[in-house]
Amino acid sequence: MPPTRDRQRDRLKGLLVFRVVLVTLFLGSAVALDVRTFASASEPRNLTLLGLIVGTYVLTIGHALALRQKLKTQTLAWAQILGDLGVTTILALVSGGFDSLFLFFFHLTIINAAIVLGRLGGLVASGITVLSLSYLALISAGALPHPILSEPPALRAWGTVAYEVIVNSVGGIMIAVLAGHLAERLGEATEALERRDIDLQELRALNEHILSSLSSGLLTVDGRGNVIFMNRAAEEITAWTSEQVLGRALSDLFPNLANAALGPSPNKDPRLESTFIRPDGREVHLGFSVSPLRNSESREVGRIIIFQDLSDIRKLEEQMKRSERLAAVGQLSAAIAHEIRNPLASISGSVEMLRADESIDAENEILMDIVLREVDRLNALITDFLAYCQPRPLRTERRDLRELLDELLHLYRSQAERDRIQLDVDLVTGPGPVEAMIDAEALRQILWNLLINAGDAVRGLPAEDRQVRVELRPSALSSQPAWLIAIEDSGAGVAQDLRDRIFEPFFTTKDHGTGLGLATNFRLAESHGGRISVEAPAHLKGARFELVLPAATDSISGSHPRLPSPEAAEEAS
Repeated sequence: MPPTRDRQRDRLKGLLVFRVVLVTLFLGSAVALDVRTFASASEPRNLTLLGLIVGTYVLTIGHALALRQKLKTQTLAWAQILGDLGVTTILALVSGGFDSLFLFFFHLTIINAAIVLGRLGGLVASGITVLSLSYLALISAGALPHPILSEPPALRAWGTVAYEVIVNSVGGIMIAVLAGHLAERLGEATEALERRDIDLQELRALNEHILSSLSSGLLTVDGRGNVIFMNRAAEEITAWTSEQVLGRALSDLFPNLANAALGPSPNKDPRLESTFIRPDGREVHLGFSVSPLRNSESREVGRIIIFQDLSDIRKLEEQMKRSERLAAVGQLSAAIAHEIRNPLASISGSVEMLRADESIDAENEILMDIVLREVDRLNALITDFLAYCQPRPLRTERRDLRELLDELLHLYRSQAERDRIQLDVDLVTGPGPVEAMIDAEALRQILWNLLINAGDAVRGLPAEDRQVRVELRPSALSSQPAWLIAIEDSGAGVAQDLRDRIFEPFFTTKDHGTGLGLATNFRLAESHGGRISVEAPAHLKGARFELVLPAATDSISGSHPRLPSPEAAEEAS
């Protein structure tokens, strides 16, 4: 089986190098040792040797140029083998015939033919070698004249030259058969290795694609606890790149993870959880599992850590728990509020009747005024609370959030100027509308409440430190396009342990107020299909409240809005 074209081209290149080395080593040394070669270059023998050296170099250069032109390798291979046999025949003629030092070049050429052209090439080369040897025998026995030398070597007996021809011919044929067999085996082994290499590359590529396509983060560590692999999802979750992580100790990068992952029993707890602080300062909640990494001998050589970012899931769980608590409190409180309102009406009516008595002195009249004022205050509080517990149905319409914010901020600027508050506004720009299906009055109530709270938070600061920032930018909600409105202040912020309770009814950190403002905001945001949350500050040092509302889509209205795609939108915190 002849070798493939690419492999044959590679072998031809090796043959060129081998020929140059061989000619330089043997012919060059022979000429250099016999200085008379240069002294009497006109002699046919010396002239032939020099011509062979020069001609071999020229032909080698010609073959190399032909290879670069990407000519047929089969033709070039036959040309090189036939040329080498011709050069060897001439070399044997001028260097003593069967006594020539270079007679073994025939066998080398046969081997080269078998390597480059396969078993058939070796057999053809051995056949030509038999003809060349027969020609040498006829000249050595005197049957033919010497074509180059005027004084040929001494004639040899027919029996001697026949023996030389038979021995060298049989040896050449055996070499051709053996070299052809070895060349075929070498070709088969090379093809098998190439196929195995291709399979290995495909398997490695498939493995890399599978690992990079996993939505879960994957880390592998060696027996010393150093990270040796990190997939793309792990980079996105941790904000570390592979270049920053590979080779470093897991305990230095993920201390909480390392304590559980590198313990003596990785399978003891199939599912673990831990927190991780990313390089950008964001805290994520990780759920991970650990399993042993074993080699081909089933010996443990490290650990495999698979983890996911559970931060959004934890937030949803907290919101669900909060909603359940608020619903239960709301139902109970609404019933109590109704029961309280009825006695208040009786108290108010009774006091009004007593006050109408002209015999009431001034001191009792003042006391009655206090009772009526407090009854009105309690009645207003109950009215607000019932509005929270039993909100009116939303009257949603398609509105441009940027226009609504502009209107609201125009009203708030006068209060901000009065309180010497610096108002920074960063609204999304672009020719298209920023639309959502909202109840305009309900949204104004949410935003106005947040602005008032932000102003209250900075009012006690020096005038130069009073800052309130309002943002509007694209976001995403449950992988759908959404708009994010953020109101951030430079006040004291919200303590971490209070963030879970801040949207509960009657909870407030102010000295005054009912504690229903943020609870009402939370209920209204949920009614719009959105969410409101308190987050870590992004630009200032105080509290940051984020309201995320679903963007208007074609399924809601027939017109086509220009909205951010889910891929381009940033997932809301």
